[in-house]
This record gives sequence, C-alpha cells and structure tokens, in this order.
Amino acid sequence: MAKYNGNENELPVGAGEPIVTYGAQNRSHVSPEDTSVRERILTSTISVDEYFDELNSLVHKDYASL
Repeated sequence: MAKYNGNENELPVGAGEPIVTYGAQNRSHVSPEDTSVRERILTSTISVDEYFDELNSLVHKDYASL
C-alpha cells in the first residue's frame, strides 16, 4: 500500500473562494445603445426550435424524392 507524504494542512488546488477580478465593470446597466443592438440582433435571428424545424423539413423533402 502506498503512503501519502503530502501536508495534511495543505488545501487542494482549486479549493476555496474564487479569485476576485478587481476593476471589472458592472454590466448590469444596459444603455439605450446596447438595447437597440440587442433588438436588431433578435429581429434577425430565429429560435433553436425554428431552426431545427426548418432543417427537419428540408431533410424530409430531400429524402422524399429518393
């Protein structure tokens, strides 16, 4: 049986509190400019469900001709 020779008082790597990033900006405030960009992006995108519904219909159409 192998014996562990590590320090029992030593914390494992990754344990404890996460590292705090100092000077990070708080992005909870959304400016009107950010809102308009977000709205523009949302109007030009489709949901995942819509995307896969369209993809499935194209696949069914391709296989229907076989």
